[in-house]
Amino acid sequence: MGVTAETNQQASGLTLNLFGPGMTALHKVGLAGLWMTLETFEKDPTVMGRLKKAGGSWERTETSVILNWTKEPKDFFESLFKESFKIDKKGFFWFPALGQPMSHPQHAVVLQEAILGTLLQHGQTRSADKSTDPKGYIPPQDDDALLVLKFHRVTWYKHQDAKYSASQFNSLAGWAFPGGAVRHVGLGQSSTSLEENPAGTLALRYLLIGGIYFEIHRRASGKRPRYSLVIIDVSNLKKYAEARKCFLQYGVQQLYAAGTSDAGLRVLAELQGAGLLQDVGSTSCRVISFGTVPWSSQQKTRVELFNVSVASEHALRTFSTCRQVLFPKLIKLKQDKDQAGTTGPGKDRAFWDIPQTPDLVAKNLSEGRQWWENFADFVADKNTRDHVFKYERGGLTKMVQDKETLPEGSERTFVLACQEALRRHMGRKFARPGGADWGTEFEKVRVSIARTKNLSSFRETITDFWSRGGSLQKGSDTLLKADASWWEDILPLLNEKNWRKAKDLALLALASYPSAEEEQSEIKSD
Repeated sequence: MGVTAETNQQASGLTLNLFGPGMTALHKVGLAGLWMTLETFEKDPTVMGRLKKAGGSWERTETSVILNWTKEPKDFFESLFKESFKIDKKGFFWFPALGQPMSHPQHAVVLQEAILGTLLQHGQTRSADKSTDPKGYIPPQDDDALLVLKFHRVTWYKHQDAKYSASQFNSLAGWAFPGGAVRHVGLGQSSTSLEENPAGTLALRYLLIGGIYFEIHRRASGKRPRYSLVIIDVSNLKKYAEARKCFLQYGVQQLYAAGTSDAGLRVLAELQGAGLLQDVGSTSCRVISFGTVPWSSQQKTRVELFNVSVASEHALRTFSTCRQVLFPKLIKLKQDKDQAGTTGPGKDRAFWDIPQTPDLVAKNLSEGRQWWENFADFVADKNTRDHVFKYERGGLTKMVQDKETLPEGSERTFVLACQEALRRHMGRKFARPGGADWGTEFEKVRVSIARTKNLSSFRETITDFWSRGGSLQKGSDTLLKADASWWEDILPLLNEKNWRKAKDLALLALASYPSAEEEQSEIKSD
């Protein structure tokens, strides 16, 4: 690795340029973190006085940072790191570039936990509360919310005092460069460790500040990322600093995501909504996710690395619509009071329920697919399926009804045909003496579709499903065309090339169908 650097044994200056040789996206975001930090210092005469006393000064441009010193570089950089990486009295990470933690407490809590679960996940890189016993908490900000914000307090972290040389290459570790480690400890650290020149090392040290973090809540079994670090390919330091500060205003509702793709596209959509996406100069980002793996359960390991991009403005609008109708909800819990008559600061009285579908939508849109593709595989996981069919039905209904997200055409006609068939099928079941159990009948239909493995079995299943609902050509003109042309519309989906998409649409039709209570009420009123 390498970044433009002007250093020697009697170095008095160091230049970091966005477009210097060896500048990766991680370096650029780290440089942005340094740029933001120095900008904040310039507004504080007391800090400026201490740094000038240490012999330091700098220049900032939209593409570079130039550091200078007149005394020993050790004095300047020790003073710079001391002012840049702090801890407040509550045990929060305190980065002056991002403001006082308690000015944005919800953001501070997510930032705290995400940093401890990503760059500083190893116990040797920080001193903090035990993972199973977080001591820090913030009382509910709203009496109605009943949400206690818990976090692990910190007393020290590596960025504060790790050795740094301004005149020679420095060793890199995972706390500065995710994934960086000594390959063969037996050969000695200096033999197989990653190294970087002074400018690159300094940029990576401030990655902690420049990155954007999310807490991941994925319900699917198997690999589960817990935290994500979003890295944008920065082309303008000033514009990126403005964009990064937008996320300081967000609470946990905006900083919880269903998965890695959701986190990445969330950032791009927010920047687009704020009118800053073009200013930042990038329509893509890299997302690094960390989670627990079976072979290393005591620490968070890098488990996913995705490049998330914006295929079109329509894709961003579709994702924004998805997030408007499928958003985190605060679930309040009933809790008995303790002997003192209160619930206590450390006890959960509410939690955030995170919808899972936005991650599928984000991944599809980023890769240029329709937002609903691979829905069948997505809901094949029981944990995901239970949540989607039970708690995300209303949002999916709105997406299907929106002709911007599901425009007129064969796909929309197919979904409406399946929903009409289900409505008629259920109507006949409930019209019989003794009625029928809605959940049981619905599950039979879902399982029959989900188990199809080829075109032949899918055709047989879907046509049987439609036939059991009666003719769809009569009395359904509110949903389908009154003549037989609707059948001609969907024929292209019933071939070897597209039947899997039809299966996705069929299950989407079931997942977006009105709830049992709403449908039974409608059937009885007919």
